[in-house]
Amino acid sequence: MTSNKKIWIDERLRLDFLREKILYKPLSEDIGWWCTLGAVCLFLLISQVATGLVLALNYVPVIDRAFSSVEYIQNEMSFGWLIRGMHFWGSNMMLVAVFVHMMRVYFHAGYKKPNELTWVAGVFLIIFTAAMALTGYILPWSDISYWAATILSRCFDYIPVFGSLIANILGGKDPGGIAIGRYAVLHMLVIPAIFAGFTIIHIILIQIHGEKGPPPKEGKETGTRPFYPDQLSKDVVVVLIAFLVLIILARFAGVPKGKAAAPLAEINSVPKPEWFILFGYELLKMFKGKWIILAITLAPISGFLLLLFLPFYDRNPERAYAKRPIAMATGVSALLVLIYLTLVAHVSSPIPGRFFAPDRPLKIKELAGMALFEKNVCSSCHSIRGIGMKNAPDLWKVGAKRDKDYLIKLLKDPDSVLGKGKMVKYYMDDIDLEALADYLKSLDFMHYHSKMIEPSVFRNAYKRYRSDF
Repeated sequence: MTSNKKIWIDERLRLDFLREKILYKPLSEDIGWWCTLGAVCLFLLISQVATGLVLALNYVPVIDRAFSSVEYIQNEMSFGWLIRGMHFWGSNMMLVAVFVHMMRVYFHAGYKKPNELTWVAGVFLIIFTAAMALTGYILPWSDISYWAATILSRCFDYIPVFGSLIANILGGKDPGGIAIGRYAVLHMLVIPAIFAGFTIIHIILIQIHGEKGPPPKEGKETGTRPFYPDQLSKDVVVVLIAFLVLIILARFAGVPKGKAAAPLAEINSVPKPEWFILFGYELLKMFKGKWIILAITLAPISGFLLLLFLPFYDRNPERAYAKRPIAMATGVSALLVLIYLTLVAHVSSPIPGRFFAPDRPLKIKELAGMALFEKNVCSSCHSIRGIGMKNAPDLWKVGAKRDKDYLIKLLKDPDSVLGKGKMVKYYMDDIDLEALADYLKSLDFMHYHSKMIEPSVFRNAYKRYRSDF
């Protein structure tokens, strides 16, 4: 009876098929530790979904509740610090794992026939992994989140034809309650649904066509071995290590602290994007004015298309490193450029908290204005003597060109001075407007040499300045 029941279950669930095609499927002997990265990516995805569901149940996507709901999760909910820490660090680890996995496939030529569509699905997965990380970065609605949303919408606004539409869909050029709700929908519903679809397609294609390890050595026959227990045991070991690292980071590194979104009374953040888009931030700095369109549209679209269609224009059937000189040189060069741009952006985009000022004794009001220049992330659009972004005029001579009344009017209502949508509107009281205008007015290097001011100097000056009112 028991035997008949087992046969009935096997026939209905196709367990023999699953054992043969998945558990005991033959793999090349070259498949080893490098090929465990796919399992790590899958584990991190499952972890993100599990922790994300718990976070979503306690998160409030309303402008005056978002930050406090995140604080509640972090500080008051049972094991909230662990859940949020795992979600935060899981996002960062997943970006690294997906990127290294893609690089491994590229250098091992795993995208070649018959794995072309597997590669295509993987390229979409890395794009949506970054999109998930970026939208999640905005949801806490801290001061950093607010400016990330503001700068992102401004970047989209530069894109011809559809740019303004995309910016408006994301909540407009001055993000508020609409923006946070839409980012929440993107992060929790839209992107995960698309991501799930591509993940399923990617896994099915791997099961159909298999996975390729390192290029086979010339003259050496490569045998096969079953997925279980050899490769599965390696996957389990690496996944357990990833899980342990995730727990350690959540416990000892935690989530970086922030304060509620602007307007704020204190200076809380250094204007710098997340590490995984630093290279793009540095690329933007190489262009000025409307030429920034090339960095926002042509560069990323070209890079995406080159990756996406790689299997279809790289028709060289060889997988050996020495027989793919162009592909290897291109891959190494692209990787070095990416690392270089990221490192340069890390130390100079912008110089953290340090800005130019005239080389003379500065008034406390001017120093307070410098603190406001930092707080409002003005260097995300403007540069001073070339330090900062270049998609708006360099300000090193603005004090010689404009009077104080003009600067105050510009800061208070940029649409009426420059035209609608030409500059982000900043919400400051008259006391702060006066200070920022004084700092901008001081930037007259036709008569002064310049010097760099350390952040502690102008941040403390701002506190003293505000305490007088």
